[in-house]
Amino acid sequence: MTKTEPKSGDPNADLVARVRRQFEALHGRSPALVAVAPGRVNVIGEHVDYNGGWVLPAAIDRCLVMAVAPRDDDRVRLATADFDGLLEFSARDLGPGSTKDWGRYVRGVMAGLARAGHNVPGFDACVASTIPVGGGLSSSAALEATTGLAGLALCGAEMERFRLAKLCQQAEHDYAGVPCGIMDQAAVLCCEAGHLLLLDCEAETYQQTAFRAEGWSLLIINSGVAHELASGEYALRRSACEQAARRLRVPSLRHVGPDALAGALALPGLTDEMRRCVRHVVTENDRTSRCVTALQRGDIAAAGQLLNASHASLRDDYRVSCEELDFIAATAQRDPSVAGCRMTGGGFGGSCVALVRQEGADDVIRRIGDAFAAKFGPRPAAFVTTAAPGARLIAV
Repeated sequence: MTKTEPKSGDPNADLVARVRRQFEALHGRSPALVAVAPGRVNVIGEHVDYNGGWVLPAAIDRCLVMAVAPRDDDRVRLATADFDGLLEFSARDLGPGSTKDWGRYVRGVMAGLARAGHNVPGFDACVASTIPVGGGLSSSAALEATTGLAGLALCGAEMERFRLAKLCQQAEHDYAGVPCGIMDQAAVLCCEAGHLLLLDCEAETYQQTAFRAEGWSLLIINSGVAHELASGEYALRRSACEQAARRLRVPSLRHVGPDALAGALALPGLTDEMRRCVRHVVTENDRTSRCVTALQRGDIAAAGQLLNASHASLRDDYRVSCEELDFIAATAQRDPSVAGCRMTGGGFGGSCVALVRQEGADDVIRRIGDAFAAKFGPRPAAFVTTAAPGARLIAV
């Protein structure tokens, strides 16, 4: 895999340096390589990826860092820079279900690499992250991506980025029990700096879309409500979508266009849950297409209105929001320095994303924080981000 030197001004340079020092303290030697993977925020196109739809994520400038060095045996030893203790297992014992700790994501990717003909040797690793866990910002996909890049490097091998994303997606299915779509892993591995990733989840193709919203940034506000997608609600929504597609005799709900929505909803045999899911997916795909057009022509007001409509659909039809997310979105939508705001990620907690004026971002964060704290107690964590580069290896 191609390695890059850390650049001056890299917002993650301090984290990289800290993980390297912690690796040396834990393992008594220097790492051979460092893998860095960003979190991601989905600007619009939620819960449509597993319906073959179109999504528009961006990599963010919060990341996960993994420092790695090979071992002479088949042991894999995983540590974090923030907690004591090691996870340890054999690189030849990678069956799913053997553990429920965070090492299952590493095992899953290693097993996928082995199926692809790349038997990763034993290694020591140290991991740290600035991606909020449970914030809907794909911390698990970042861990999978760093494992994939580091594992390939240890084997002296390479793999096309989208193929690696699919391997990581399968690891999350098999080892974490989350039937996620391809968006998270594709965004973490394939995004480019200064661009959003317009991803066609059925055709499995993507294009880089420049984020030319001059004077505007993405603001992420974490509700502090941890979500657990494996709890069953995610799987229930996905099942309802798949059942509806079968009744509508289409391969997936992406094949129901806006003009055909009324007829689809009138089809006998659809349950209320199926109708809600159909309505959300069809209208969300349409909103994503219109949002890309709006951002390409610099129409931030139109893009913001589409973000607002997306949140309403996720709240009312798909029912994956929560009181805290609804409050953040409503408060942000009323703010004069915000063009639009919506929940992002799987839902049931996590974060909101807003289009915010750069010059007013600090005041927006304060106003939302004050209102949220007055109602719920703690202040939500919030930060402004750029459209960051995808996962990469750093030379040591």
